[in-house]
Amino acid sequence: MKNDFDDLIGRLKQNDKEAFNLLFYMYAEKLFKFSMTFFNSTSEAEEVVQEVFLKIWVNRKSISNPSTFNSYIYTIAKNLIFNNLKKNVYKKKYESYLYTNPRPHLNDTENEVIYEETLQQIEAALDQLPKKRKEVFLLSRRDGLKNKEIAEKLEISIKTVETHMSLSLKFLKDTLRLDDDHLKMITLMVILSL
Repeated sequence: MKNDFDDLIGRLKQNDKEAFNLLFYMYAEKLFKFSMTFFNSTSEAEEVVQEVFLKIWVNRKSISNPSTFNSYIYTIAKNLIFNNLKKNVYKKKYESYLYTNPRPHLNDTENEVIYEETLQQIEAALDQLPKKRKEVFLLSRRDGLKNKEIAEKLEISIKTVETHMSLSLKFLKDTLRLDDDHLKMITLMVILSL
């Protein structure tokens, strides 16, 4: 049995789609049930399963030890679930921000246009950042990684991460001419949309 599973992982690493499909059938329902313990929505749980298997296919060649595949796949799922739950929290904060800072003269369509325009401005500003600085910013604000985790992932010092974050926020604030409350809102938009 163990040799069969090792062979299956070996075939996956060699781009064998049938092996990938077999792994999907072995794990998809279990991952779905696991995800449903965190979400009230079947669509969110299904999305986690799809993202897990997308990551497995993309990173198939780096799977080093078939005996740890089970924990590997559940670690991916837990990280995705955690990120989705965090996004839901941020989304509620963003909705709360809109509720406490209403623009009564704007209707939903106008709000949507303003949102889209602002998002385009944010993306344009982020594209002006040096590559590493943008990567640090997105790992922090979009992916929710802590400075230590970013430092380990990018193999740089925590101080360098802090410097990149500080310069990124200052650049966005200056470029988009934001006060601190608007900078927080922009950060929420990055988390929800990019």
